[in-house]
Amino acid sequence: MIVRRLAVEIDVALGGKRIRGCGRLGDGRFGLEVGDTLLVIDAFGATPLVTLEPHATLAAQSGWSRGIAAALAGLRIESVRARRGDRLIAFECSARSRFGVRSAYRLVAELVPRFGNIVLLKDDTIVAAAKEFTHAENARRATVVGERYEPPPLAKPAAANPGLTDALRALLRAPSAATGEHVRRALRAQSPLVPPLIADSVIADAIGLERTAAFAGRGPDESSVLAQQCLSRARDIVDEVAEGRYDNTDVFAYRDGTQIVQCHIVPLAQYAGLAQSRAPALLPLLHDALDGITGQRTQRAFQRRRDSLAARLAKRRTALAAERRALERDRDDASQRDTLRRAGEALYAHLADVPAGATTFVPPSDPDAVIALDPELDAKTNAAAIFKRYRKAVAKLAHVESRLAEVSQRENDVEHIAWELERAEPETLDDVVLAAESLERHKRHKSASQGAPRAGRPLGVRLADDARVYVGRSPRSNADVTFRIARPHDLWFHARATPGAHVVLHIDSQRTPTSDELDRAAALAAFHSKARASEKVSVDYTERRFVRRQQNAPPGLVWYTNARTLLVKPENVVV
Repeated sequence: MIVRRLAVEIDVALGGKRIRGCGRLGDGRFGLEVGDTLLVIDAFGATPLVTLEPHATLAAQSGWSRGIAAALAGLRIESVRARRGDRLIAFECSARSRFGVRSAYRLVAELVPRFGNIVLLKDDTIVAAAKEFTHAENARRATVVGERYEPPPLAKPAAANPGLTDALRALLRAPSAATGEHVRRALRAQSPLVPPLIADSVIADAIGLERTAAFAGRGPDESSVLAQQCLSRARDIVDEVAEGRYDNTDVFAYRDGTQIVQCHIVPLAQYAGLAQSRAPALLPLLHDALDGITGQRTQRAFQRRRDSLAARLAKRRTALAAERRALERDRDDASQRDTLRRAGEALYAHLADVPAGATTFVPPSDPDAVIALDPELDAKTNAAAIFKRYRKAVAKLAHVESRLAEVSQRENDVEHIAWELERAEPETLDDVVLAAESLERHKRHKSASQGAPRAGRPLGVRLADDARVYVGRSPRSNADVTFRIARPHDLWFHARATPGAHVVLHIDSQRTPTSDELDRAAALAAFHSKARASEKVSVDYTERRFVRRQQNAPPGLVWYTNARTLLVKPENVVV
């Protein structure tokens, strides 16, 4: 029923207009550019639909869409029709050459959940198809380029167990989701062209009638009367739709708050508890509903990606902490180098006092020291072996301390990326992912981001006619603010010793910033930092020329000198 109404509205909107181009969108849907509107066919979504989207754009053509584009470009849409009882829309497209030769194609959108398809026909022969399958793959029908098109078979009446009367009686006796599902299946088994939403609606109406005084006191046989009324009403609605009664009527929309939960061309009793409104057309309602659904899907996908990256960062943080603890143990072990040095020096000082074959020696100069010896070596060789261990300990300590500094820096980098992830928005998440990947590969971010789009525009706040503050919104945005937007003598702000955004105060004229402008820029830096919940935050500021990139670190991580400090309250300054 929804598909029929869609066909009617699309026929009115696009009938007679020329197809300028077609192909797939970036999200995989298929679109026809008709006039200044894009007709979008989502045949493979959870709820396959056709919508009009003025602001959508086509991506590059490829695969099956290229063949459809070559055939349909320049043709006009003559009519748009739907098949009764099916989720199928056919677009009749044609054109005539200067010699009057007619070229005609039919584009069929099969809007069946889980089995959607887009098929181009020349007469009844398949020219192109998004999905091809043979009778060996689908016993009911085949879709093969070059062969005759077989539309999806319509459902046929079937016996239901339990029957409609028994199922309805069970529902009235014990209402539940399970008994309601049995009634719906029984009704649609007898009349398979009745859509599930209409079945649920007439059943909800029936339950309401049963509980009114009109049915009070009637015996159990009256369930059969009620069942016949449900079946009759459902079939009437199907026939009325097929006859075109609802082609131009208002459409009913049901909302939970601002979100459209359902819309239909007939009222739906099962949604009586929701806010109901009417609209003259279905297409705008579907566009709004799909915007909400797309927004929810986008948010869920964003949350999944953010959770996945958070788990990766947590794993990285744990590994670095374990490595740091191991290095600290090695450092403590290597700190015994002074003991080895003293033992070697004592042996050299008392070579003549060390008996042959001794396993230990206590030097007279240090009675508390007990030096372990190799009994097979003489005193001088033992002293040389001890000094060799001492030199190794010295070298190991230098390596351990160097690696400890590197690991500590990596831990600091992870903390910065983790904070960037906390404040990330859908449009800046890719930037954070790239920064995390560069951190994992221990490479400069430049190599990790080759070919990546430029960072999103920073937040800009105007403090005066000639004074503006720029705030980085992501790792690369921070780097852009500092090293691309800021001039050498612009003031650069950052919350001290905590992850935060880069903030730059830009003065167009040659004047010195006022104390109020300094405070407001610092308040912004405090607000856009991990310490934003604090009552007061220390914010360092310096000229941009004293800020330099950290080597082998993700973008946005810098060193700075010549800084002064302001203690401010975090505040999201706006003008």
